Formats: sequence, C-alpha cells, structure tokens
Amino acid sequence: MDRNSPNEVKTNGPKVNGNENGVKTPFLIGVAGGTASGKSTVCKRIMEQLGQADMDHAQRQVVSISQDSFYRELTPAEKLRAEKGLFNFDHPDAFNEELMLETLQAVLQGQKVEINEYDYRSNAVCPDKKLIIYPADVVLFEGILVFYFPEIRDLFHMKLFVDTDSDTRLARRVPRDINERGRDLDQVLNAYMTFVKPAFEEFCSPTKKFADVIIPRGADNTVAIDLIVHHISEIVQTNAGNTTNGTQKNHIAPGFEHQTRA
Repeated sequence: MDRNSPNEVKTNGPKVNGNENGVKTPFLIGVAGGTASGKSTVCKRIMEQLGQADMDHAQRQVVSISQDSFYRELTPAEKLRAEKGLFNFDHPDAFNEELMLETLQAVLQGQKVEINEYDYRSNAVCPDKKLIIYPADVVLFEGILVFYFPEIRDLFHMKLFVDTDSDTRLARRVPRDINERGRDLDQVLNAYMTFVKPAFEEFCSPTKKFADVIIPRGADNTVAIDLIVHHISEIVQTNAGNTTNGTQKNHIAPGFEHQTRA
C-alpha cells in the first residue's frame, strides 16, 4: 500500500482491479491468529454485515477460504499418530504450501477454483467434497499460519491478525475439539500443551509483526469489524472501475493507512 497516498491502493504484484488479460483481480485479505482466536468468526461477521453470508456462492462479491482446507495428506504412520493426538497439526510442515500458493495465485487471476474439504475426525482430505470459489471482489483467507510462508504472505493486499488471549483460546478449543472433532479431554489438553501452545509461540505469534491491522478480542471487537466492513464495502463499490495505470483509487477507511490497533 502506498503510504504517501492514503486515497490509493497500489500493489507490487497483481493489480487489485485487473491483470494484463483484463480479468478482475480480487482484493486478497489474510486473517491470521492463534487456534480458536476467532478468525473464522471474524470472517463470518464480515460476511454477514456485508450481506454475503446467505447469498448463492456464485453471486458473492466477498468469499472466505480456510487454510485448514490445505492440510496435506498424512502418511500411514502419521495417521496412526494423529488418531492418538500425537501429530502436530499446528506446524508449518502440516500444510501443503505449494497447493496453497497455486490456489491463491489462481484466485488472484480471477479463476474459479475447487478446494477439497478437510475432515477433522478422519484427519484426511475429502476428495468427494469440494468447495467452489467463484471470482469475487474480495477474498478472505484465514488460518493460523497464513502469514508464515513468505511467498503466500506477499500476495495479500491487507493482513489482519486476530489477537485473543491464550486462556480464552484454550477455553474455546476444548469444547470445540470434543464436540465437533471427536477428541477426548485428555487428548485435547495433551495436544495443546505438547504441540499447539509451543507452535503458536514459535510460528504463529511472530507473524503478528506483518499485520496491517491487529484485532484484539476477535469477533467481540465490533469497532474493528465495523471499520473493516466499511473498508471492504468501498472496495466492492469501487471495483466497478476506476483503474488507472495499475492503481485502484479507493477511499481508505480512517486508520487503515498505517498499522492499527482497533
């Protein structure tokens, strides 16, 4: 973003409004944060306030993608460890970095992409269940390590970090993993202390420095979400045109010109 011109959004890579083939390029927003910090809820609130949540997928101007869909296939030995809660799903090596990069590049080229859903109970990709992402004006990509991989991080036009304290995140993760993912209490707590907490401190937390906007308290921070929604609304409205020499002219919402704590 051009810091000297707060009324314009410029990108070093693909154009925000279009590429050399005349295809509209979406405004790509990364949403990072620790486990159970509220990343997906923040994205859901944004979609709801923009009136996109209940729309047909093919008609949405704003779409959301989860990094969880890019967990790599486990080896037989890794699957056995995962069934016992002994595999580190919070480590960068757990993700298919190449597939993530290829998919986001395709999204930025205005292509329709298919993403496999991930089954947390079986710890495997579901090839027969696919999420279709149609070309959109704004794409939200959320996950614990979306800012960790440099090539992927450089694709984002805006980077948000959802900052929620560790006690709250653990309190959310325990019932979620038990009720939604079929884990038992001992398994959840052991995985948290052995893998989740150390991985957050080593891999996720340091990426906060790359964020343009830090959102304390996650979805409870309605002021931050309102600001982001206002900013996205202007992007969607402006995306009908106003592209000159690779520059999209947007009126940036107050506070977005520099790194902000909302």
